[in-house]
Amino acid sequence: MGAKAAPAKMKTLPTETDASAPTLLLHVDADGAIERWLLLDSSGVAGRGAGDSLPDQPWRSVLAVPGERVAIHWLDLADGLAPAQAAAAARLMLADASAEPLAALHLAVGRPERGLTPVALVPSAEMVRWLERTAAAGVEADSVVPTPLLLPVPETAHIVRLRGSVGDFRGAASAFSLEPELAAPLLGDEAVAEYDEATFEGEIAAIVAAPPIDLRQGSFARRRPWRLQGGHARRAGLLLLVLAVLSLAVQVATILSYTFAADRLRTEADALAVQGRGGAADGGPGFAAAAAVLFDAVRSTPNVELTRIEYRPDGSLAATIMLDAPATLDSLRGRIEARGFRAVAGETRTAGGRPTADLTVRA
Repeated sequence: MGAKAAPAKMKTLPTETDASAPTLLLHVDADGAIERWLLLDSSGVAGRGAGDSLPDQPWRSVLAVPGERVAIHWLDLADGLAPAQAAAAARLMLADASAEPLAALHLAVGRPERGLTPVALVPSAEMVRWLERTAAAGVEADSVVPTPLLLPVPETAHIVRLRGSVGDFRGAASAFSLEPELAAPLLGDEAVAEYDEATFEGEIAAIVAAPPIDLRQGSFARRRPWRLQGGHARRAGLLLLVLAVLSLAVQVATILSYTFAADRLRTEADALAVQGRGGAADGGPGFAAAAAVLFDAVRSTPNVELTRIEYRPDGSLAATIMLDAPATLDSLRGRIEARGFRAVAGETRTAGGRPTADLTVRA
């Protein structure tokens, strides 16, 4: 297959890619250096090149990372789990599956296959190195896929695609990268068909469009810049303006309510002052004297509790008291009347589990 010339490299990181844009598949080594790339469109391979001399954008990018650096486990996870739940369940199941602590590993959950779900474990430091190295070359990867999962699921047995001394092996609910001589004992007598490069390039576009697993998830998920379109920006601006106006209106209404309340209290105070000493309309003893008599009587009467007091414009004092028995109410009235005031009690009722009565005290 003849090689196509690679267009000039562009060092600008893509921030937003059209869904119809071609896909740039980049094979990287263990250190994240770009070894070669394929530009894929609806017709197949539209371009190819080596190193980081990349074609012009726009394109979406997929990193093909060495499968031997990624451990792929196939787990029986419950159906219907949310991504975070599936990741948490996988971590519990793989707690003893790695010599490295899980805290140092990035875990990614893939798409179920034949009843099992692929779960990839890769050192977080490897992910950081791959993404930083390719970003320096002008690529912010949309997806990161281990090389064995770039192969299709075979109908029977396993297939292998050789990458130098390492082979990418793929079977039903099986994917790993290993030297062929080391893989032989694992596969036993199972037939393994070689997957040639021509077949790989002919089928790869469909696979990278929806890979079985994408390592760019969790803490390594791509954060796309948020941008408002023209219409959305106008609506957002209008909403902010309305919010500012409403906030100002609430503050003005609060200030006015406080002002009106203060004016009302001042008017009432002035009226009481005009009515006479202490506020009594008929020039009687007023609030201070009546309240003093009531408070003294309550203190002197056991088992009596004052729960409400209200001074009325006619000079009377309305109170609500809690007591233990009708006799206690009579005792309280007697103490008030002994001081020269009249105490009129209402019907006794139950409130809060105790007998309660209204009492009016006047000169």
